[in-house]
Amino acid sequence: MNNPIRSVVWILGITAVAVAIALIGRYNQGFVMLVIPPWRIELSLNFAFVLLGCGFIVLYLLIRSVSALIQAPGNLRVWRAEKERADARDAIADALTALFSGRFDHAESAARRAMALDETRDIAATIAAWSTFEGGNAARAIPYLQNITGENAARMRDTSLAYVHLAEGRAAEALTILKRLHHIDARNPGVLKMKLEAELAEFAWDEVLATLPKLVQAGLLPESAAEQIRMNAILNLVKKKAASSDALLEFWKALPSGSRREPAVAGAVARGLIALGCGADAQQVAEESLEHEWDSGMARLYGDCKGASALAQIERAETWLRSHARDASLLLALGKLCMRQGLWGKAQSYLEASIVLEPSLDAHMALANLMERLGRPADAVRHIRKSAELAG
Repeated sequence: MNNPIRSVVWILGITAVAVAIALIGRYNQGFVMLVIPPWRIELSLNFAFVLLGCGFIVLYLLIRSVSALIQAPGNLRVWRAEKERADARDAIADALTALFSGRFDHAESAARRAMALDETRDIAATIAAWSTFEGGNAARAIPYLQNITGENAARMRDTSLAYVHLAEGRAAEALTILKRLHHIDARNPGVLKMKLEAELAEFAWDEVLATLPKLVQAGLLPESAAEQIRMNAILNLVKKKAASSDALLEFWKALPSGSRREPAVAGAVARGLIALGCGADAQQVAEESLEHEWDSGMARLYGDCKGASALAQIERAETWLRSHARDASLLLALGKLCMRQGLWGKAQSYLEASIVLEPSLDAHMALANLMERLGRPADAVRHIRKSAELAG
C-alpha cells in the first residue's frame, strides 16, 4: 500500500474513533468514585476516560524521554562512527580524483586521512602508495604497502609490491611475489604480464616459455610478439645448455616439432653440437631441418658436420643439389665434404662454383687449404689474399 492511501485510511480510522467516543460520551451518564480515606472523589465516567487517556500519553512520553536519554551516548557514538565513515569515504574519493588528475601530493594527503579508519585503511594505504610511486618516489610507496595487514587486501598489497619492485629493477623480489600470486590465481592478467616481464629481466627462459602461451590465450599478447619472445628464449636456452652435449640433445628432443623446424633454432643447436665435437648429432639436426625447409645458412653448416661417413653426406647433399643447383652455400658444403673424403678434383669444382655464384671468405679459405694440399702455394696465396679482401 502506498503512502497516500495509507494516510487516508489512518485519517478515516481516527475520525471513526473520535465519532464513536463522542457518541458514547453524549449518552453515557455513569460516574466513577475514588475513595482514598479520608477523601472521596466522584468523577463522571467521561472525564475519567479523558484523565486516563491523558495519563497514558504522559506516561508514554515520559518513558520515551527516559529511553532517549539512556540511549543518547550510544546514538552519539553511532553518529560519530557514521560521520567518520562518511569522512573516510569522501577522503577516498578525493584521493582517487587527485591521483587520476595527476595531483599526487594531494592524493597522498587525502589517502592518509582515510587511513585513520580501520574500514578504509588498506585501500587508503594502497592509494597513498600509488600516489607516491607515480609521483616519482617509489621507495616511499613500500612502507605504505607493508602497512596493509587485512587478509582480504593481501592480493592487492602483493600485486602492488611486485609492480613497485619491477619498476625499481628488483625483478628477483618481484618474481618471488608473482609466483605466489600466480599459484593462487593462474588467470590473473595483470599478474601474468608482470610475471613475464620479471622472467625476462631475470633471464628465466624456461619460465618464459611456460608463461607465453597463457598470455596469448588470454589475448594479452599478440602472437607475433609472443613468437619473437619465444624464439629469443629458445636460442638463449640453447646457449645455456651448450656446455653439455647431453643437456643440449635432451633440450632439442624435448622441443615441440614446430620449434625444431625453425632454421634459427636448428642452426644454433647444430653449431653447439659441432663445437662439442658431436658431428653425427649435428648432421642429424641439419638434415632434419633441411628436409623440412630449405635454408642456405643450414646448408653451409652441413659442410662442417663431421658425421660417421663423409661419403654418405656427399650423396645426401648431391640429392639436394638437383633442386638447389645455384645455392652457393650448398656448393661450399659439398666442397668441404669432398675435401674430407679426399675427392680433390670434385672439391675444387664445387668450391670454385660457389665462389662464382657468391664469393665468400669461407670458400676462398677452403680453396687456399685445398691448393696447399695439392702443392700449389701460389694459388693458395691468391685465395688467402681474396679472403683477406673480403674480410676487410
